[in-house]
Amino acid sequence: MPMRRIVALSAVLSMASACGSGGPTAPSPSPTGLALTCSAPTLLAGDLVVCMVTAASMNVSTVAVWASSDPNIATSQGVGLFVGKSEGQATLTATYSGQSVSALLTVHLQDVLRATASASQGSFKVGATVTLWLQGFYGVASADSGTLTLVITDQTGATVSTSAPLTVARGGDRYLISTTFTLPPGTTRVCRAGVLQIGSATLTVVPDASLVPCFDVMP
Repeated sequence: MPMRRIVALSAVLSMASACGSGGPTAPSPSPTGLALTCSAPTLLAGDLVVCMVTAASMNVSTVAVWASSDPNIATSQGVGLFVGKSEGQATLTATYSGQSVSALLTVHLQDVLRATASASQGSFKVGATVTLWLQGFYGVASADSGTLTLVITDQTGATVSTSAPLTVARGGDRYLISTTFTLPPGTTRVCRAGVLQIGSATLTVVPDASLVPCFDVMP
């Protein structure tokens, strides 16, 4: 399936400096000789933090065993990748060759919607069927749940397609949403945006230019 742009785990790891809020933490040495470095000491629920563990200056992140002291606050995705889930603090631990080193992570929960990657498939011609994806993270703090959708509009702002509504619970997490639709007659441009409805509040995220928010449609 050809995709123009989609985030893979390896790409996320290569962008560790962009994850979370604030600068990277200083290496956390341990008496065992291990050192742990995380891309940020704090982050929003739903966002990612990437940690690296070294032994004798050698990166052993992919073979270390990773754990969180409270998976309800931050959950391990393996290889040093953690996702914030709810408000609070969790201790992130890497274990290698029977030795461990840890770092403290603080997670903040708020209503938020961010786009971090996108993809598309199909030929953008009137009458053609195309699929658009959007990936990122969300946080729901002011209600027990919210509804997340991908909305496609044309050059007039009229809605062309929406994804099936995705109900998301209080807290934060990653998302990947998509919609498949046929480009109607008269369409010259389509744009995508993520929409998170939390009670009476509506959060909208439009991908930045690097994520190709809009496509010109050929007759």
